[in-house]
Amino acid sequence: MTTPTPTQVWRATVPELPPLVDEAGDTGTTTARAADTAERLLLLLHYSIDWESSWVADPKHRKTYWDELLPGRVRRAAYRADTLDRWWSEVAGQLGAPAPRHRDRRLELATLLREPAVPVITVLRDSLPALLLRVRIIAEAVAAQRMNGSSATDAAGPDGPA
Repeated sequence: MTTPTPTQVWRATVPELPPLVDEAGDTGTTTARAADTAERLLLLLHYSIDWESSWVADPKHRKTYWDELLPGRVRRAAYRADTLDRWWSEVAGQLGAPAPRHRDRRLELATLLREPAVPVITVLRDSLPALLLRVRIIAEAVAAQRMNGSSATDAAGPDGPA
């Protein structure tokens, strides 16, 4: 039995949210796999932001995080980048998201950055509002579970706006 990745732990907080690819590993289509990768990258990005000292942590920026800051930076990076490494470097730098602090997150990120770039970047350009809706639903569920004292997400998720 393998240990679930951080994004699997976070996604598990919303069992009613249908997966983008099935858990048996059947990816269905290239687009479904790319959407799955994009969602996981967005979750890792959200949870990599330094919510205590980065400029995004300022209350005036938190108000527009989900509707303006995050989508704007992600979309801009998607149009500028031709590789996932370049996309991650640009968007993480803009949002004050250093490399993940936890080893399991770094490993998952490094693995995801090796996925085929063009389909993932295309999904980030074309389906960003839908992806961010899913990421926000997951982040809100993780935050709610953390507020209720669940240990399942404590190890997987730092503080951040839901």
